Amino acid sequence: MFSDVPQIARNWWMFALLGLICVATGIAAIVWPDITLLAIGIIFGIYLLVAAIFEILDAIFGPPGGRAISAILGIIALIAGIICIRRPGDSLLAIVLVVGIYLIAEGVIRLVRAFDVRDGRGWAIGLAALDIVVGIVILSWPGIGLVTLAVFFALTMLFRGVVAIVIGFKLRSLRHGEPPSVHTATMAT
Repeated sequence: MFSDVPQIARNWWMFALLGLICVATGIAAIVWPDITLLAIGIIFGIYLLVAAIFEILDAIFGPPGGRAISAILGIIALIAGIICIRRPGDSLLAIVLVVGIYLIAEGVIRLVRAFDVRDGRGWAIGLAALDIVVGIVILSWPGIGLVTLAVFFALTMLFRGVVAIVIGFKLRSLRHGEPPSVHTATMAT
């Protein structure tokens, strides 16, 4: 499995870029909590479309064991993203349902995937649990206000962004195919 790390690590910047986009989106939602439904629907729709692209690419080029799950999550994200972009201002309830269903589906799939990895399992379980909890809260409180939705959305995006940035820079250090201890020892001599 370690032999696959250099191939994945070459694209470390994609993780870091997605993380920066998530952090910027989270900060924007905190700074302007009264942001309009149109704006939050479009922002989340764009995020979902980017996430769908990453998941579909993982389904095509990723390891064979996780392709089906990536394809399912990619299709869910694609449909949810299209709904958010196409109908961002119709009703808060539609956006709340799309966001809640997506977060629960993604959380469950990420939780299942977390048990397939050894390194970073705690982070993966934490992110999955956060998605599930936020999704359940959003769905169980359909009258949720836009400000509350923006805060939940912001917290999820900030956490997701930090995790993606950390993963990106960890992958960057592994891009030459050496374990971190060997790389560090080589640099020290």
